[in-house]
Amino acid sequence: MFRSKLILAAISLTLLLSGCSSASSSQQQTPALPKTINASYVSRPINVPSIVAQDKKMFETEFAKDNIEFKWHDLTTPDSQLEALASGSLDFANSLNNLSAILAKANGNDIKVISAYSAFPKGIALVAGSTAGISNEADLKGKKIGLQSGTMLYQMLIEDLAKSNLKKNDITIVNMDSSSALTALLSGQIDATILPDPLLSKAIASGKATKIRSAEGLISGLSVIAVRSDFAKNYPNLVKQFLQIHKQSLDWSTNNLDQALQLAATKNQMDIKAVKRMYPEFSFAMSMDNAKVDLIQSAEFLKEEGMISSDTDTTNLINDLIDTSFMPQ
Repeated sequence: MFRSKLILAAISLTLLLSGCSSASSSQQQTPALPKTINASYVSRPINVPSIVAQDKKMFETEFAKDNIEFKWHDLTTPDSQLEALASGSLDFANSLNNLSAILAKANGNDIKVISAYSAFPKGIALVAGSTAGISNEADLKGKKIGLQSGTMLYQMLIEDLAKSNLKKNDITIVNMDSSSALTALLSGQIDATILPDPLLSKAIASGKATKIRSAEGLISGLSVIAVRSDFAKNYPNLVKQFLQIHKQSLDWSTNNLDQALQLAATKNQMDIKAVKRMYPEFSFAMSMDNAKVDLIQSAEFLKEEGMISSDTDTTNLINDLIDTSFMPQ
């Protein structure tokens, strides 16, 4: 009888210690919340959600409840955003060019695309200098085109050339960002470029540029929200919270549209009439339902261009890139 009690006691003690060990192990495996969350801030073209969120301090207020400081970083080019993600100095990238996200993933930058940010094919267009002698795509032959390689603007150019029976070798591509391309176009250093709004509207308003065609029917014009994979793995609830706050900024913008557009006009130093004219060209829907096919097509384009390895399985690449499990329900 005494021996049976000893055995039962030993079993109970073992189970108790095992439970304590499991609880301790579980606690050790759960990382402490970060002291700071870093996200890129891109106000252009007219990124109303980010402009509203920053003005209303939506992210700062919500994350402060968990004693987390939220910091915005002005990183407007895809390269600067991806470099910061790779170094760990940035946790979230807003309004990231979809081709840049694919290139980064293919080249070992471990990120996840967790939401669409915007799509605006009507707000992107091929423009030519008014004295360049270009009235349609066929006239691009032998001309100098300025834009940044590895972006959706570059993809639009190549797709447009193909539809016009032209090849990349028929033109000279000068690698530069959109702001530099606008300056170069207006000064006559290049013959044409592809610009997103509001740079597009600025070029047309100058009287020194002519719109040839928009990106509609050539590319989706998709930009996305990306997060570092290790951040998403360690802090899944914070990623969900980030997207929930982003959705709140969208809802606020919808319910207070005039005020939201005025904020965008002020931030980007634009006339409110221009912002109101441009806004309908943009979709800020977060859904990725139709984006996967576009991303796979973009990955195939990059493979054909030799920008990612020829043996890349683009479907697997995009499946590994996209993670919609953090989306608000």
